[in-house]
Amino acid sequence: MTDVISGISAAPDTLATRFAQRLTERDAPPPPPSQEPAAVLARVQAWLTPPEGMRDARTLVRLARMLVALMEQPELDTYQLQAAAGLSWRAGTRMSVELLDRGLTVRERRGRFFYHRLTRAAEDALLVVVAGTKAGA
Repeated sequence: MTDVISGISAAPDTLATRFAQRLTERDAPPPPPSQEPAAVLARVQAWLTPPEGMRDARTLVRLARMLVALMEQPELDTYQLQAAAGLSWRAGTRMSVELLDRGLTVRERRGRFFYHRLTRAAEDALLVVVAGTKAGA
């Protein structure tokens, strides 16, 4: 059957056609998650949220921004990390210590500066989160 107005072939609505459509949708791979910066940031924030939740959502945003900056650059000094995350000196220092305490970053002192980089475990976990291949990520 062809719909005269639209020129599209309209299959009769039968159990067989509905079942075939359902199987086609089942076998099709899901669309890849968005790689837009806001979507990636949201997935990293969700990953950072502990099961019991966190009171301060601003902290999650700050930590996520720092992690994204460290995903883009393998190593940043404290000032660079704070600037990349758009944080003041005080907030950036607190957040970098929080990442260190959570075991997500390591810090090395060279001269007057501390350099931060992701731990291997954090890199492996964040790859799954950013790619969106893990359920709930």
